[in-house]
Amino acid sequence: MKIRLCYRVEKEAGWGEDEYGNPTEVYSCVTLDWKTYNVPKEEYKELVKVGKELTAKSFDINKELITPVTLNEYLDNTEKIEDLLN
Repeated sequence: MKIRLCYRVEKEAGWGEDEYGNPTEVYSCVTLDWKTYNVPKEEYKELVKVGKELTAKSFDINKELITPVTLNEYLDNTEKIEDLLN
């Protein structure tokens, strides 16, 4: 099973820009392979926290500018849905 941890990175992070060169928010998704379908709630919360910290560290972004979002919000704001299906 794949677990998808989705985040919105605020425009203040300077990570993305729109077609006019203006700062914009960016959506990011971390995919993990998991052993079972049931992830205990506390364990899932810890995964979300670690994913946020890894994203912040990997891209040198203040972690306060990274917000966990639902998979639906991620999909609503990205164009590459097929990437999640692979």
